[in-house]
Amino acid sequence: MIDCSFRQLAVSIGKPFGLLITLFLSLFAMAGLVRAEAGASAPASVAFWYAEQPPLSELSQFDWVVFEPAHVSAADVLFVTAQGSEPFAYLSVGELDEHQAQLDPGLRDEAASEARNDSWNSSVMDLTSPRWRNHLLERASDYARLGYSGLFLDTLDSFTLLPEDRRAAQRSALLSVLQEINRLHPQLKLFFNRGFEVLPDMHKGVAAVAVESIHAGWNARNRAYSPVPEEDRAWLVNALQPLRERGIPIVAIDYLPTDRREEARELAGRLVDEGYVPYVGTPELATLGVSSIEVQPRRIALLYDPREGELTRSGGFRSLGGLLEYMGYRIDYMPVDDSLPASSMTGLYAGAIIWMTSGAPPESGKFNRWILNRMEEGIPLAFFQGLPVDDAAILNKFGLQRNGDQPASGLKMVSHDPLLIGEFEAPLIVRSRGMIAIGTQSASSSDHAALVLVDDNGREHTPVVTGDWGGIALAPYVFEGEDDTRRWIVDPFAFLQKALQLAPFPAPDATTENGRRIATVHIDGDGFPSRAEVPGTPYAGTIVLNDFIKPYPLLTSVSFIEGEVGPKGMYPYLARELEPIAQRILAHGRVEPATHTYSHPYFWQAEREIQREGFQADYGLMMPIPGYDTIDFQREVIGSRDYVQSRLAPADKPVNMIFWTGDAIPDAATIKLAYDAGMLNVNGGETRLTRADPSLTGLYPLLRPTSGGLQVFAPIINENVYTNLWQGPYYGFRDVIDTFELTDSPRRMRGLHLYYHFYSGTKPAAIKVMGDIYRHMLDQEPISLWMSEYLMRAHGLHTASLARASNGKWHISALQGLRTVRIDPDMGWPDMLASTGVAGVIDLPQGRYVHLSDNRAVLALQAVRDSAPALEEANVPLTAWRYLDARRVELSFAGEFPIAFSVRSSSACRLNVGGRKISGRAANGLWHFSLSTKQVSDAQLVCE
Repeated sequence: MIDCSFRQLAVSIGKPFGLLITLFLSLFAMAGLVRAEAGASAPASVAFWYAEQPPLSELSQFDWVVFEPAHVSAADVLFVTAQGSEPFAYLSVGELDEHQAQLDPGLRDEAASEARNDSWNSSVMDLTSPRWRNHLLERASDYARLGYSGLFLDTLDSFTLLPEDRRAAQRSALLSVLQEINRLHPQLKLFFNRGFEVLPDMHKGVAAVAVESIHAGWNARNRAYSPVPEEDRAWLVNALQPLRERGIPIVAIDYLPTDRREEARELAGRLVDEGYVPYVGTPELATLGVSSIEVQPRRIALLYDPREGELTRSGGFRSLGGLLEYMGYRIDYMPVDDSLPASSMTGLYAGAIIWMTSGAPPESGKFNRWILNRMEEGIPLAFFQGLPVDDAAILNKFGLQRNGDQPASGLKMVSHDPLLIGEFEAPLIVRSRGMIAIGTQSASSSDHAALVLVDDNGREHTPVVTGDWGGIALAPYVFEGEDDTRRWIVDPFAFLQKALQLAPFPAPDATTENGRRIATVHIDGDGFPSRAEVPGTPYAGTIVLNDFIKPYPLLTSVSFIEGEVGPKGMYPYLARELEPIAQRILAHGRVEPATHTYSHPYFWQAEREIQREGFQADYGLMMPIPGYDTIDFQREVIGSRDYVQSRLAPADKPVNMIFWTGDAIPDAATIKLAYDAGMLNVNGGETRLTRADPSLTGLYPLLRPTSGGLQVFAPIINENVYTNLWQGPYYGFRDVIDTFELTDSPRRMRGLHLYYHFYSGTKPAAIKVMGDIYRHMLDQEPISLWMSEYLMRAHGLHTASLARASNGKWHISALQGLRTVRIDPDMGWPDMLASTGVAGVIDLPQGRYVHLSDNRAVLALQAVRDSAPALEEANVPLTAWRYLDARRVELSFAGEFPIAFSVRSSSACRLNVGGRKISGRAANGLWHFSLSTKQVSDAQLVCE
């Protein structure tokens, strides 16, 4: 019997892809390097994903990943390759399914045999047909051109369904086309699914062979999981022996349902012990299975109600997004509408949060099924503020029940858990307004009521509950106060940890690098033509350059509004004076350029905003540039970029960023426009904490995912907000120092992010305060990064993935520019020599920060601190750290300042650089090094 479980929609590519977008050009080079280094080594882990929307970051954890090409873009292939993983394209060699046949009807008419595979509703193809041979060669060429590392060759033995007298010719044709693919594309690795009929004659090009169902199988006809009979396994093991003798890796794919995850882990380990590369998944190959590693979920699904406004106005986004990012999680925001995904979340999501206050959604049936599916998968659910579930059966599964429709009166507190409520920001006071009458069922022993109230009728109400299914934290016991005066009553960290049963893991962290707090400075172009109210009334740009940029050694990212500075703007008569100032700013060695658009749109989705109740355009929709009456996004994004590049920036400083203007909420198409032009983006967000208003409700998210790409919000809001929209007091920006301190203790939620406009160089009070802010930042001895560098670290917060090997090591991948993970001290210390891509660790009051040196790392942990020399801190980015042995390290740094770093070692250390030996300065177990150069790529650290 032929097992064709790998058959899925092998949709051919009907036409060539266009040129890849500029943003991914650099990844081409990276992909080539990764592939060259990987060589022909056998994979330690594999994965298969044939469904739509593949989770690329998580799949990049595996050495090899097999994709259905119809569901993967050229950019996706490049991304996976850039993370150090090798993507394989599925190719059905012996069969044509119905979907593919509909795309190319002539293919079946001209090349199909009379046989069918009814289990998969497909046609068995005539391998001797020139039409089919050309089809296979064309697909191989397409996939090679797209950058795939290899082909996964399925349905190789389907020709055995034909009459026996035709099989010899079919086998010969099969062997011929496989050899031709190998001849034409020797760089493509050929990954066979079985293929025992031709493997003895494939003398080269066989990278690996997959076999299904060694121990746990799937019967496609009966749609049932079943153990593999011993005689079938014995036959398969015997058939594989010649391949083992040739040194060909054997990949074993077994099948188990998602609710038998622990069994899948054990089976994967058993397969490793038996000499296989394992993959234990579901037959649809649409969930994350278990190989020699298992992905550790770091995604949280956060559901919101579109009836309550756009995502950026929803309570879950504004209140929890930043906190979850700090905790190390990626948030996938999901509107509760027709787009709510029905796919499995097993192995991908750590939990789901529902923040809805308008009751059950209109299509409550679909929403309720979504909730039930998550419960069946064991995905914990946390409800905040409201409980939009009107199905008593679902509430019963939660161990909850409605306590009638009448509001509770005469409430009294019976008990509460101070670890979860009342001890965080606001005290616990009995409240009844807006309370949902909900209680726990007495029979539900697994639930823990963190707050128990009783009313005059003797009914118990439990608005804060956790259980093995998740938890609820309902109004009015989530917040005290309204809007800008809110405080958390519930401890959101403790509640989320308990309700979602979150286990400790290495949390990707964009606040710290090489042991130092990250500092950025970025300037919006507003006010550049303004005059400073100081003697001589110089332009604001001159003050910013001479008083801010030059004196303070921090990297600065500066943007300009073409409509303010250029000859085609509002002040063409000033361009001859303003452009030279802008040129001097961008010529400075510590400045990188950006655009702040052409006309400074105040509303990026104006048509939507105009419909909003109470809408007022106090400044209009954009700057009133003569002859420019309608916003043209192409002109705003790309046109202004070209202006800054051609007239203001030095030739060696490309303009690759846009700083959003106004409300800073562009739609997905505009964000995509920027990315397609090779531009990163930042701005928006409202993070501000002050001594007068220190609540973490003021912490805004860093990231806004859209279908057009990721928007990165400004980590801390600009001076416009601190100065009452620049109406005074003009020294009000001094409170940003409060924000710096309150976002650093007791938790480091943000780096030191200074964000302001050119008009801060116009008022004497503002100029003085700016000096205070700069000096405060420098006193912290941060690591100064370009905004473009920081943005890649922020991208890493979104894309980073984690996996765990059977030996307990953490595999960290898809970090982009991010180079820090934060671990709970109870997790232990890095084992430096057993890890890879790990350079050191520093213990701070805010946590234990592990320094990474690569986009892909393996972190081994142990109970005690390692004695091997380890990086303690450094003032510039680390680009390599590789242990030669227990006392020697190859390292490199690259930055914009003379290099200073320290190493923790129990013995004396020296640095060998370019034939020179530099001794470290000893202090408290650390060895300090200072170099006059800003980059070093050939250094060796020796600690004897």
